[in-house]
Amino acid sequence: MSSGDYVLGVLGLAAVTVSLALAGRSLRRVLVPGWSGAPALLADAVLAIALLVAVGELLGLAGVLTGVTLVLGSLAALGLCAGLTRGRASDGTTMREAPPVSGIELGIAVALSLLVVAQWAGPTLLALDRGIYGGDSLWYHLPFAADIAGTGSVTHLLFTDPLYLNWFYPENSELIHAGGILLFGNDFLSPLLNLGWLALALLAGWCIGRPYRAAAPTTAAVAALMAADLMFSRQPGNANNDVAAIALCLASIALLVNLRTEAFERRALALLPAALAAGLALGTKLTVVVLVLALAVGVVAITQQGMRLRIAGVWAAGLFGGAGLWFTRNVVVSGNPFPWVDAGPLSKPEELQGRPEFSIAHYLTDTDVWGNYFRPGLEERLGDLWPLVLLVAVAGVAVWLLRGTRLERMLAAVAVVAAVGYVLTPLGASGQEGFPVGFRLNIRYLAPGLALALVLAAIPPRLGREREAWWRWSALGLFALLLFVSDGVLGSLDGDRLAGVVAVTAIAAVPAALYVLLRRGAPRLALAGAALAAFCVIAVAGRAAQSDYLELRYSTAAPDYPRGAEHPATELDQGLGAASDWARETGGERIGLSGTTGSLFQYGLWGGDSSNRVRYVGVRGDRGSFYEPSGCEQWATAVNSGDYDYVVTTPVYDQDDPESAAAPEQRDWIASDPRVRRVAGAGLVDVWKLDGPLDPALCPLP
Repeated sequence: MSSGDYVLGVLGLAAVTVSLALAGRSLRRVLVPGWSGAPALLADAVLAIALLVAVGELLGLAGVLTGVTLVLGSLAALGLCAGLTRGRASDGTTMREAPPVSGIELGIAVALSLLVVAQWAGPTLLALDRGIYGGDSLWYHLPFAADIAGTGSVTHLLFTDPLYLNWFYPENSELIHAGGILLFGNDFLSPLLNLGWLALALLAGWCIGRPYRAAAPTTAAVAALMAADLMFSRQPGNANNDVAAIALCLASIALLVNLRTEAFERRALALLPAALAAGLALGTKLTVVVLVLALAVGVVAITQQGMRLRIAGVWAAGLFGGAGLWFTRNVVVSGNPFPWVDAGPLSKPEELQGRPEFSIAHYLTDTDVWGNYFRPGLEERLGDLWPLVLLVAVAGVAVWLLRGTRLERMLAAVAVVAAVGYVLTPLGASGQEGFPVGFRLNIRYLAPGLALALVLAAIPPRLGREREAWWRWSALGLFALLLFVSDGVLGSLDGDRLAGVVAVTAIAAVPAALYVLLRRGAPRLALAGAALAAFCVIAVAGRAAQSDYLELRYSTAAPDYPRGAEHPATELDQGLGAASDWARETGGERIGLSGTTGSLFQYGLWGGDSSNRVRYVGVRGDRGSFYEPSGCEQWATAVNSGDYDYVVTTPVYDQDDPESAAAPEQRDWIASDPRVRRVAGAGLVDVWKLDGPLDPALCPLP
């Protein structure tokens, strides 16, 4: 990528970011007038994200989503919002007043937040050294983003594999990744995006505690959760979107608790930013479905009788605006907004082919499972003090159920419903009967409800000024203890990339410093100049980082290339690493992919600029179903119908024993055709160049 292309990408990114930020600010001034400080910044961010998703969806529905149209669409959104809101700002304020926060509390909250940023900087820099290797990122997050960028459409279904129906997942985060690919011509921004979601989660945590003078403890609660292995092991430097969904859920709750009571009951539109945040979370990750729906019901339930219909309408509009496209697509294609489950008359188009589905409830009284799977999994994901983490969460919910206002009791009830939903989730303890090997990975399904419970625990109930101060400081100390002792945040800092970690942390501190200076009356013009100077320095450094990233991205020669016991070293050693080396030098090719090992780790095959079109060789059924071909002749026919330039054959994947992989039968099928030649590969993976359609008559006899 040339320096000129990079400059255009930076300018495009600046145009999109600034225009949507200003558009969000214009909308916020009308929807929640009189807001200022951190809640206003949070509302601006939520509305800007909503506008970004809306612009991408509208352009994608028309099939014209490109980097240029994204910039033009963002500028048009600014013009439209500025025109619609000009002169319409309401008098008064809809924001709850908040007691001041001491400088010591503010300093502790900022320090803990920056410590988590420093922790997350390590995996982020690792991804910039070698590429993203998170399992779900390689499997579908990044392929979905590359497919949106390549097709310019949000209506196309990318069938990644014949296992899980993941092409029906909501794709808000993938749409944002696609925007980065379109602006820069590559996925350079993708390893960095989750740092932005982390910042949004920490800001939301601060805002939740703000009306209770507990902003520092609630920020510490969010920081402790984000530093735990539950989030740290899979989110930073990846395209996994659990952190995005949690951040948006916390933002929705923060915007709710900062509304004045009279605004909550008399001004329905003031709820729209909170509803949009919840809708964006629902349009990002299915793991928040229970929490978001419970929150929607709860908001309507605590509203005065005469306002419930209007509140329900506004909340429904926010949910649909944030997630409606994806679930409407599912209904159109499959007849079911949730095609993974049978819901009354709504059936799923096919049975899922992954691990057997068992819920945690299935094993609640099984002491062997608790000893062999649940306890070790909780200790790994939540740290050595995991019983304390869960006890604090339960205590926080219990306190607010007993002593809270209507709003606070409702939020505590939402946390309870989310926990019950987690216990009943079919994949919560997936695996063969008595062997729930999927529990450890899927503890992340608990994270949204756990985040809400922990921030509630950080807020003191009404006990009198002295006791509330004691509660705040105790909560702050408790979450700092969890951060340092249970999460071991200092031990998880990347000492090998210390200079880069310091640089990323310093960059993260710049917006906070500018904001504090603005609140303290520093001249706006001087701050704008400082922000511009910081942006230029970051942009120059970004060019060097991008050059290094693109040079060794998904290369077996990259530093810290996955080896040994690191996931997915086994699959790469079986030949996917060599196939990715080959794909790095390609672009714009149509590649057929065979074998579930390849499908689950496919993104390296999309090429150096993510422009290859990788499609799994399969058979499409009714209502959006997708199947493995039943034999050589059907497989050859499927290859021919895809009009591929290349076919990559990989083994069948056994997620419980990846090392048991054997040579795929498709290798023998395709090797017998004279119009095919092997051009790359190693081990169990081969890359074949097609010089014409396959001849099914050459298939070996059964």
